[in-house]
Amino acid sequence: LKSNDSTAREQSKDSEDSEYKPISLLTHPITTISVLIELIGEKLVQGIKYIASHSQLQLIILFILLVNYIPNPFSEGVTEVRKIVYSCTYWILLGVASSIGLGTGLHTFVLYLGPHIAKVTLAANECSYFPEMNPNRWEFVDFHPCKVAREEESYNGFFAILMSVQLEALMWGLGTAIGELPPYFMALGASKSGKQNEELDEIIESENKSESKLTLMEKAKIFLFDHLQKHGFITVLICASIPNPLFDLAGITCGHFQIPFWTFFGATMIGKAFIKAHLQACFVIFLFSKHHVEHIIDIIENAFPSLSHFLSNSLEKQKNKLFHSQDNGAIEDSKPMISKIWEVVITTMILYFLYSMINSLVNDRLQQREEERVFFETLNTEESTKSNRSKKGMSGEKQKKKGKGH
Repeated sequence: LKSNDSTAREQSKDSEDSEYKPISLLTHPITTISVLIELIGEKLVQGIKYIASHSQLQLIILFILLVNYIPNPFSEGVTEVRKIVYSCTYWILLGVASSIGLGTGLHTFVLYLGPHIAKVTLAANECSYFPEMNPNRWEFVDFHPCKVAREEESYNGFFAILMSVQLEALMWGLGTAIGELPPYFMALGASKSGKQNEELDEIIESENKSESKLTLMEKAKIFLFDHLQKHGFITVLICASIPNPLFDLAGITCGHFQIPFWTFFGATMIGKAFIKAHLQACFVIFLFSKHHVEHIIDIIENAFPSLSHFLSNSLEKQKNKLFHSQDNGAIEDSKPMISKIWEVVITTMILYFLYSMINSLVNDRLQQREEERVFFETLNTEESTKSNRSKKGMSGEKQKKKGKGH
């Protein structure tokens, strides 16, 4: 018994010593960078093998390279298509970043898409038609100066502005839908491997509580959990169409119950790209329409006389910056300090997200290695213990036989 107790203590001590301790790029830069290079190398090898095993994909890549880098009669069209693809990719990536939050809760609609829609709205209202974008829509910097509007250039107001920013809103919404896939795939993988999900276990435990003891958040989670099981597509669609802090739970639940991918992603894409993004765009267009902006400024200036003329002058300066002029370079140089500070803040957020992502990937790999090492050590220990016991048993039997012989 004493030997068993001492063995158990030694095993518990070894498990405590072998418990994995996370590292970071700052504390262990060499280890982190070496593991990161190893991970990148593995993914590159996997990608090359995948391409090598699919001849159709090889032909597509070869065609893209030939069209882009060898002179041909379609060069101008290819250049235009490339600009469109880059622009769409930009808005999709911003949508993905909005869903994952860059590790900081960052919402790229407020920072990028919203201001873009506001600029288009202000410029269209100022000129009474859609001014040309400089240098073009896909590489937008500012607008060409207003000219006298002709009847054929007149626009139909609200819906015309919405149609002019629809593609950007659609691509951003598609990106937000793609950004919701990681929780779904993680829960799906865990479900197929037979693992339990802590968040879903908590909801199941909450269902056993009396209703009076449940918090509002717990009630909302139970309601969503039950409806996702009964009406998956429509529930995901409704959740995706409105601002919803519990949408991660929808992805986890759909993955856990192995709801088909296209059922989940289809509902998410329709809700986020076609409904939610357009509702948000409509709100910005409505808010920045000419008479609404002037009315809001009048209310603020009447409530705070000290701000009289300040907001009006600021709005006028902002409108002037929307349009291209000979002094455009001077305008860029005279960028307000608050804009420069904000750019630094955004850059810091992105760098922090990259830092967190690198640390997470590296720690996952090192923890996996540690678990494998502990598993094989335990296996070897058990095998050596069994072999020792069998040897002792065989030696004991030999001694008994010798004793009987004597």
